[in-house]
Amino acid sequence: MSVGHHHATVPDSPSPQARTAVTARITAHVTQGWPHLREPVVTHRGQFCYVAARLPGQRQPQPILRLRYQGSADRWAIGIYLASDQRYTEAELPTSFGPKTGTPEQGIDHTFILYAGPSLQP
Repeated sequence: MSVGHHHATVPDSPSPQARTAVTARITAHVTQGWPHLREPVVTHRGQFCYVAARLPGQRQPQPILRLRYQGSADRWAIGIYLASDQRYTEAELPTSFGPKTGTPEQGIDHTFILYAGPSLQP
């Protein structure tokens, strides 16, 4: 094993502080953009951050997106939940959304619009 690879220092999963900060950012962004929804349900598992929301008329939170940590609280691979297949995919975001990697807020904007309509934030 060779030592001295710089990319090896990138953590595989976010620190507890990063998870707390990202959870707060996601919650704030959703409650500002989609005030008719309740607070989102944000869970972290390893390198992934999952976001679900209670959509109108639904009792259970609906999975909406999964963010995959890319070494920074501002860099996540964005995956959308496909209800039809009951799975997450990073490959099938509409190409009009641009990059598949972005901030948590970009991930929210790109995926919530498909489930809950456009954000009320300009």
